[in-house]
Amino acid sequence: MKYHVKKMLAILILIASINTLFAQATIETLDSVAAFSFSIMSDNKGYSVENPHMFNCDKWIKEAGDRFIIGLGDHVKDLWENPFLDLLKTDSLWHNHFYPNVADGENEYWGQHQGDWGSGAPILDFVNLSNRKNVKIRENGCEYYAIEEHEGIRVHIIQLHYSDNPLDPAIAFNESSREYLMDVLNGIHKSIDKDIIVVLAHTGAWVDLLSEERKIKLMNKADIVLGATTHVFKRYHFLGMDVDTGAIGNSFDSGFLQVHVLKNPTRMFIQYQHTQNESRELNREGSAFEKVINGRIREIDLNLIKVKAIK
Repeated sequence: MKYHVKKMLAILILIASINTLFAQATIETLDSVAAFSFSIMSDNKGYSVENPHMFNCDKWIKEAGDRFIIGLGDHVKDLWENPFLDLLKTDSLWHNHFYPNVADGENEYWGQHQGDWGSGAPILDFVNLSNRKNVKIRENGCEYYAIEEHEGIRVHIIQLHYSDNPLDPAIAFNESSREYLMDVLNGIHKSIDKDIIVVLAHTGAWVDLLSEERKIKLMNKADIVLGATTHVFKRYHFLGMDVDTGAIGNSFDSGFLQVHVLKNPTRMFIQYQHTQNESRELNREGSAFEKVINGRIREIDLNLIKVKAIK
């Protein structure tokens, strides 16, 4: 009899502990079990933390302990005050670990117009990019390749220049940029689970402009392929994890991507954080994905992911 009582107590304790694990499935739990995290944002048009959406973006990035931030362009707006540039100069995280994209907003602000190809390169100086040892800026001054390494995992960042203007993609996203992309990809010796490749260009569904051979090479090797400019979060479903990152403060659905990297196997939980919300949260299918490095992609409901499975 005593044996059965002890067995029943053990079962009840096990059930209680499982329920506790389920109850702990929060965004903070994901922060704690991830090897590290980073964020991707775009189209803030010069807004900084005085804007409520950028305030939440900055706050949530720091709450999560994100190691770095990747930008997708239109970070400034011509004839506006652009307090974001002050944030880039004075905030240590943004100054030392932000990777901006040169897009049409930058071209218009520093050059003659949006189609003034590459003239937006001065934004790279606001984050001292040329002096970072982990960054190689191309001769044109506006495209670059960077590596952020954390917990034994290398995140390869390839930033391409593709402005909204001129409208002819043969000019705006020229052959030289496409060759550069292939050259950098070919130079990355990707391991089974220690390398994550992120490729970015500002203007929309740019992957579709590549030749079939280049498209297949890109989507077979890269883990996240990103575009912006539409101000709407969207997955394109070319051949892999290709996403439009939405916008901060310039969209009916303002937000940014937050990426948690986990090990065993190495994978990413990628979700769109909606900045109109009061706090960060685990997202449901449609706004959350799991990408196994060199493996599958699936839409997930992070609220249903068990903590044991996350670990």
